[in-house]
Amino acid sequence: MNQERILAVHDISCVGRCSLTVALPIISSVGLECSVLPTAVLSTHTGGFKGFTYRDLTEDMVPIDQHWMSLGLRFRAFYTGFLGSFEQIDIVCRLFDDLSREDTTIYVDPVMADAGKLYSVFGPDFPAGMRRLCEKADVIMPNLTELSLMLGEEWVPGPYTHEYVDSMIEKARAFGVKKVVLTGISFEEGTVGAVYRDFETGESGEVMRPEVPGYFHGTGDVFGSALVGACESGLPLSQAVEAAVNLTVSSILRTVGSGADVKYGVDFEPGLREYIREVGASASGVTIEPVSDEASLRAIASLASTVWNEAFADMISKEQIDYMLAKYQSYEAISEQVSSKGYTYLLVRDGNRLAGYCGYAPDDRGLFLSKIYILEEFRHRGLAGKVFAVLRDTAKALGKDCIYLTVNRGNSGAIAVYEHEGFEIAESVDTPIGNGFEMNDHVMVMRV
Repeated sequence: MNQERILAVHDISCVGRCSLTVALPIISSVGLECSVLPTAVLSTHTGGFKGFTYRDLTEDMVPIDQHWMSLGLRFRAFYTGFLGSFEQIDIVCRLFDDLSREDTTIYVDPVMADAGKLYSVFGPDFPAGMRRLCEKADVIMPNLTELSLMLGEEWVPGPYTHEYVDSMIEKARAFGVKKVVLTGISFEEGTVGAVYRDFETGESGEVMRPEVPGYFHGTGDVFGSALVGACESGLPLSQAVEAAVNLTVSSILRTVGSGADVKYGVDFEPGLREYIREVGASASGVTIEPVSDEASLRAIASLASTVWNEAFADMISKEQIDYMLAKYQSYEAISEQVSSKGYTYLLVRDGNRLAGYCGYAPDDRGLFLSKIYILEEFRHRGLAGKVFAVLRDTAKALGKDCIYLTVNRGNSGAIAVYEHEGFEIAESVDTPIGNGFEMNDHVMVMRV
């Protein structure tokens, strides 16, 4: 019986955002069924609260495992966090053996230490037990203290060199894992993030963000849960790490901005909508969506600056590029086109990355394609063809029998792309645009 379920093995704090109260909503938010195995129940988490109650559930874990085995349950993935004893580590290792499928992925967050020190509840021999668990995993997500302890290396405080972090990740290869995500890494004062490596594909990289001063409970659980949800949604490791960092950082900033009591954990729930969108876009591949909100229009203006300087540097002067950007593709110009001139802008994403955009407006002649640009790194992937398919459908829906555009007569690459899509040169025009500049274009038309 192949059940599409993920099992999260963590403790549960009745109040305070951490462990299962974080893992369950985040993983479930992207459409994955998240089952749970609580290792303990606490009235609150242990950070900042006094007098909390604690009930160890170790003696319940084996009977639960046995019941699930009797039902024929198997899990698509496991995600483990804080485990309070060697006995719990042994039981979880047994769970992996009893309840895995051939294609099960095991994620282990070896929660036991930070800032160079083991948590006070653990003895010096505990890292060896946690390493044993990590050796059964496919993906591990330790911080540098935890990795150092499991490797028997001396922990050193950051900021770090890239060479040092790379060497530590390389040493983790001995665990036999497929992927390592190392959290809490800083290469320079004021920035912090995650470094990752996929030993199977060779993919590696980092996602860094400005550091927010302070200690925020539950951020490791937010990151780990978001990473599991993204990976199990089909995202490659690079995009999964970025999605996890984005949710974690936005949760911290939201908490700081609201002035909320940080001992209750970070305010991650309002960020789930964007996390869902980011994961969904990445999992589904290319998306093309109309935009009108300020953030998206500003993103288009920023893309315009990048792509115009890529595309036109050899055709027109830098002065003319800057002038045309300000006149036609600044945030203010784009906003006016949308609000008062009948323009629609489409934003093109490849996964969760901005890849390009286009802008169009219907008129008496047909559907005027004012702008269409794809960033250089995303070209030759068929994105332009997908945009033109959307534009053809749009023109037909608006009752227009053609799409037309203008293109610089010296832009042979773009002309070739348009001809491939079915455009033909109808005429050539020279248009003064002010400030002594002139556009020297072909008008190209495609019937729909």
